[in-house]
Amino acid sequence: MNCPASLPFILSTCVALLLADGVLADEIRSGNVAVVRMSVQQTEQQLAGWLRDAGIEPGRSEAALAVWRKGLAGGDLTAEDALDLLISSLATADDETAVLQRACYSGQPPGQHSYTGIRAIPFYGSNVRVWHARVLAQQRYYDEAVALLADVSVQDLVDPASLLFYRGISRLKLLQKSAAADDLALLLNNTADVPARFRQMALQVQEEAAKPAGPLGEVAQLMSDVQRRLDLGAADEPVQKREDEVVAALDKLLKDLEEQQKQQQQQQQQQQQQGGGAMQPSQPGSRSQIS
Repeated sequence: MNCPASLPFILSTCVALLLADGVLADEIRSGNVAVVRMSVQQTEQQLAGWLRDAGIEPGRSEAALAVWRKGLAGGDLTAEDALDLLISSLATADDETAVLQRACYSGQPPGQHSYTGIRAIPFYGSNVRVWHARVLAQQRYYDEAVALLADVSVQDLVDPASLLFYRGISRLKLLQKSAAADDLALLLNNTADVPARFRQMALQVQEEAAKPAGPLGEVAQLMSDVQRRLDLGAADEPVQKREDEVVAALDKLLKDLEEQQKQQQQQQQQQQQQGGGAMQPSQPGSRSQIS
């Protein structure tokens, strides 16, 4: 499908590049920008605009909008439900989106999905990435989820809470603690309409992450990540890298323990020597003699 050189496409692409470069990141993280979900009215307008700019034939465009409007007839939707409905609407109009949706719902391992051309426009690219990564994170494909969400902005999303929650949790599982802390803080402090289960789990994760893991805890986390990758059938370079990190961490832990034991032994020897000198008996010649 050819990408039309329309003004909306050009403007949307420019905005995407600015967001990807982090132009708004500092303002958002500093708390100057509130994170709110896109309204259903705005979503429908954006959907109609994307269908038009993508050159979708009228019949399929009308069918996609009909799916969206029918889903709204049941009443207010949560952000997660609205995102699911958007994906179903896009899948009605776009064959590649339909393939992605079927693959994700069937629990298949992550495959490739094109986010180029008309699918690079933020409305499609960002929202579909969030939905795609949500499924991947739920299946424990944390590397793939983080890669999809790395440059996604919280602005103009149907479900920004899912972006921050699943990106934060995935980063934490990959031991990217600083980046994960930023996502979870933004979720808890600046985001509206956060689901209760997201908030509860994010608070729990924050509390656990604040506790010092210690050397053994860090090794356990690395080993857990290796096991997860093996469970998913991965035996590639990232797995080998994690295994090497486990071995290096264990070696360091053993060396630290040996060093501690040596220091303790030296301290004990010094204490014994000092104690022995203080307990030496008096010389015989110093005793008084009775005449």
